[in-house]
Amino acid sequence: MTDSPRGGLNAQRIIPLATLAIPPRGMDPVVVRLNTALSPAIAEILERDRTVLVLSRHSTGKLYLDQRQFAALTSPPGVEPTADVFLLSVARKPLLRHLPMLSGLAPLSFDMERGPGAFLLAGASMLEAGVLDGTIPQTRQRLLQHVTDLLITAILDCLDLEVSVAGRRRHRQKHIRQYIETRLHEHDLTPQSIAEASGISTRALYQLFDGEAGAVAGWMLNRRLERIHADLMNPTHDALPIAQIALNHGFRNAAHFSRRFRQKFGASPREIRQRSSMRLEQPTASVRG
Repeated sequence: MTDSPRGGLNAQRIIPLATLAIPPRGMDPVVVRLNTALSPAIAEILERDRTVLVLSRHSTGKLYLDQRQFAALTSPPGVEPTADVFLLSVARKPLLRHLPMLSGLAPLSFDMERGPGAFLLAGASMLEAGVLDGTIPQTRQRLLQHVTDLLITAILDCLDLEVSVAGRRRHRQKHIRQYIETRLHEHDLTPQSIAEASGISTRALYQLFDGEAGAVAGWMLNRRLERIHADLMNPTHDALPIAQIALNHGFRNAAHFSRRFRQKFGASPREIRQRSSMRLEQPTASVRG
């Protein structure tokens, strides 16, 4: 007796679960227990072009993206070896392909007691304990895929970030603008250097600024002029030469600065400063009168 399409299973239609294709993310997650002091352990992993997430049942989780971010810390972590700390690392380049907004951010902090952080800690603990030992390669690949998906979910949750493309774009633009804001005083700040520091191409940077090649430089120019205008209106900067104020905000060419300033505000820097001084003097003059 044979199975009919209606009465039973058709053997030709059975597809082994292990043969179903899965789009790999290529992050190659690896989990180890901490067995040396924390800072050297993190540094050693980062040197291998991997990103490391420190997971602990008794403290906040931390994601360290790369060596530059870790070296910039004023007080690197100093936890001693303990069985309660796990280091989950993934290949950095594939991670940044999925979450490019991570470039330029400070180390992320994760809640390990609830939400995706708690799930990630449980999964990392089981992986380190060897629960996948002896499983067939396809099953192992699937479960590791779930770990990387969980890591991405934890990061998105930590950033309170929309999963939509538009949401990621807005978040990425926000952090790049914050990066620029902290470096507007640098004379050699350019779209090329900003893109390189952010781990993206110059073209991708332009796309974040509405796709116009001049939009990035224009935004930087506008913010510099606004800062200078604020300084000229601030009496605490009255003793500072205008040329020095312009230099402090990234302008090296005085003529170029003056021209751009007048175009934006309809007056010269000196006129703006004089108007500010007159406004401050008027209440005093009226009291004396």
